[in-house]
Amino acid sequence: MSVDTTWAYRLTAPYRFERVEVPVPTSPEPGELIVRLTAGAVCGSDLPFARGALVPAGGPGQPGRPMHEVVGVVLASAHMDFAPGDRVVGWASNWDALRGVFVTRGDQVSKVRMETSDALATVAQSVACLFTVFDRLGPLDGRSVGIVGVGPFGLMTSVLAHDLGAGRITGIDPLDRRADAEGLPFDALVQQNSRVWAAGIADADRPDIIIEMVGHQSATVADAMNAVAPGGTVVAFGVPDDDWYALPMRAFFRRGGTLVTGVTTHHRAMLERAQDYLIANPEFAPRIVTDVVPIDRVQDAFAAACQPRPGQRKVVLSVD
Repeated sequence: MSVDTTWAYRLTAPYRFERVEVPVPTSPEPGELIVRLTAGAVCGSDLPFARGALVPAGGPGQPGRPMHEVVGVVLASAHMDFAPGDRVVGWASNWDALRGVFVTRGDQVSKVRMETSDALATVAQSVACLFTVFDRLGPLDGRSVGIVGVGPFGLMTSVLAHDLGAGRITGIDPLDRRADAEGLPFDALVQQNSRVWAAGIADADRPDIIIEMVGHQSATVADAMNAVAPGGTVVAFGVPDDDWYALPMRAFFRRGGTLVTGVTTHHRAMLERAQDYLIANPEFAPRIVTDVVPIDRVQDAFAAACQPRPGQRKVVLSVD
C-alpha cells in the first residue's frame, strides 16, 4: 500500500537544512488538527535550535523542526471547534512546521478573522505572546519602560506599552534603529550595547520597567536587572537557552526588584485578543513583516533572522 508523502526540511548542521519527504499524517488524535502550512514566521525562539544550542524534542535531525509560528488550512480535525477548510493561525504545538503538512493541538490555534495575507496573519501569534507579558505586568499607569532589543518584538512592545498606558519609553539596541522606529511611540533610542547603557545610566533615567527582548542568553537579562529603577520590574521575554542563569541577584535584591517571566498558556484566548487588536490596527502587521521568503529559501530566511540588521524586522516563510 502506498503512503502519501509531503516535503519537509531537516536540520543537518547549524543553519543547514535539507529537503526530505515524510509521510502525510492522516488521523489526528482527539483535540488535534492536521494542517497544511501556508506561512510560517521565524521566531527568535527557533534560532537556538537552528544553531545547535538546544536539541529539539525527539533528538537532532527531526524533520520540520524548528518552526512554530504558523498560518495554515485545516485538512482534518478531531477538535469540535474546527473543520476542514478552516484557515488558522497560532502555534505548531510540536515546533515542527517546516513541512507541507503538520499536526497541532486545536487549543493552540484560532480561526483567522483578519482580512490579510497569510504572511501578515502570522503576526497574531507574536502579539498573543506580548499580551501574555502585559497581563503579567498589570496596569502600567504612566510608568517608564525600557526595551532592550529593538527588533520586531521590541518594536511591537513599544506600541502595546504606549496603548496600555506607559509613560516614557526608551529603546536600547546596538544597531541604528531610528528608521525602524520612526512613527512609533519611543521617547528615546539609545544606540548602545545594553552592558554599556546599564553601566552608565543616571539614577533619574532608570526605567520603572525593563522588558528584555533580546532573549536566549543571560547577559542582557543581567544588564536589565542592573539598570532598572529601585522597586522596578524586569521582564525576561522568550524561551531561555539554559536551565541555569547566572544573574546579579544581590544588587537586584538590594534594589527591591521583581523579575517576571511568562509562557503563553491560554493560547486561543490570547490569539483572539491579538486578532482583535490587529483588526483595529491594520497598519501594525505590515509595519512588522519586512521579509517574505519562499519556503525553498528556508536557509536564507534563518540566516537573515540570526543576523539582524537595520530595516529588517519579521522574516516570514511563504508556501503559496
